[in-house]
Amino acid sequence: MSQSDFTSAAGAAPESPPRNGNGNGSEGRRKKIFLIGGAILLLLGLGVGLPWYLHARHYVSTDDAFIRAHVVYISPRVAAQVRQVLVLDNQFVPKGALLVKLDPRDYQAQVDKIKALVQEAQAGRQGSQYALAMTRRHSVALLDEARAQVAIAQTTIATAQAAVAQAQAQVQAARAAVAQAQARLRADQANAVKAVADYQRYASLLKTGDVTPNQVDSYRAAAISAQAYVTAAKKNVRAKVADVAAAQQAVLAAHAQLHQARAERIKAQAQLAAANIVPEQVGQKQSNYSSSAAKIEQLKAELRQAELNLSYCTIRAPAAGYVTKKSVEPGDYVAVGQDLLAIVRPKMWVIANFKETDLTYMRPGDPAWITVDAYPSVPFKGYVQSIQAGTGAAFSLLPPENATGNYVKVVQRVPVKILFQALPRDRPYLADGMSAEPEVKVR
Repeated sequence: MSQSDFTSAAGAAPESPPRNGNGNGSEGRRKKIFLIGGAILLLLGLGVGLPWYLHARHYVSTDDAFIRAHVVYISPRVAAQVRQVLVLDNQFVPKGALLVKLDPRDYQAQVDKIKALVQEAQAGRQGSQYALAMTRRHSVALLDEARAQVAIAQTTIATAQAAVAQAQAQVQAARAAVAQAQARLRADQANAVKAVADYQRYASLLKTGDVTPNQVDSYRAAAISAQAYVTAAKKNVRAKVADVAAAQQAVLAAHAQLHQARAERIKAQAQLAAANIVPEQVGQKQSNYSSSAAKIEQLKAELRQAELNLSYCTIRAPAAGYVTKKSVEPGDYVAVGQDLLAIVRPKMWVIANFKETDLTYMRPGDPAWITVDAYPSVPFKGYVQSIQAGTGAAFSLLPPENATGNYVKVVQRVPVKILFQALPRDRPYLADGMSAEPEVKVR
């Protein structure tokens, strides 16, 4: 390098560094922007998060919810060929509307056949009734007479039995009187023995002068009186014994009357047995009449069943609703219990499967707002009708068995039934199975 070049290079002024004052100003502006942006974000977070938090404290919602309705499946109660189908898919039908007509000819023929059998049985019953009346009139007089004779014999027997009982009672009374008279005789004999002994003793004492003659006479009179009582008592005993014999004769006479009355009854019973031959014929006629009457009742029951089967050839709507799942056409042969179509009733509700943690404050009657996926801008007002007493898993086909294997806790879902409070007249179309998202105010 030349000297001039070195001089030029040495004399060149060096580049000046940036000033400290300007650098500090830029950094301060950036900090202010960051602080302002953070404050704005914080305010935005509070503005959005605080209302969301306050809303979440009072409301619970779920997207696991579906619209449900009563579905009535229509099946024939008789097997027949379909003659006419009078409804279309998705058609609204009122209660009692005619849905399907089956071919009624087989069942009409069965009704006609049973009606003819009923008429025949009724004619047979009239003949049995006439024969029964004639047999009864022929046998009534004979049977009444025989029964009257038996009744008279029964009355005579009862009278004779009463006479026997009375005579036997008299025998017992006479025997009791004999026993009483004999007891009196024994007492009088004892008194007489004592009186005679007293008299003999005082008579022996009279010889020694120990007693007076008056005393001896007194005892002698007592002994004579006692002997007289003994004599009277013996007569009384003989009289009572005679009464017993007379009563026994009365008993024999009463028994004779009883035997005669029984013989009369046997004779009357024989006459009644002979008269009962005709009532047996009456019973046979009555049995024939009752059998014919029972046959008529049986045929009438079969007729009612046949008429009922005939009425089943006309299938009507048991409830108002919309026709769905129609799988029947004219000409089809349908069997009993075969599904022909279904009727979805217009009244609908929502089954929402809430998490069990969402049910802490939920109670029946809580207001709810329902959003259907098909109409996200149309909220429907409703209320909680009931909460199922069991989780969905508990009523599944294969409920979990947590007692075996490794257990992992899973938040369960509980079905909650929510009813629509009021639907507008021009309400949107709602169908069974539509997805919904209810929101329930719990506090």
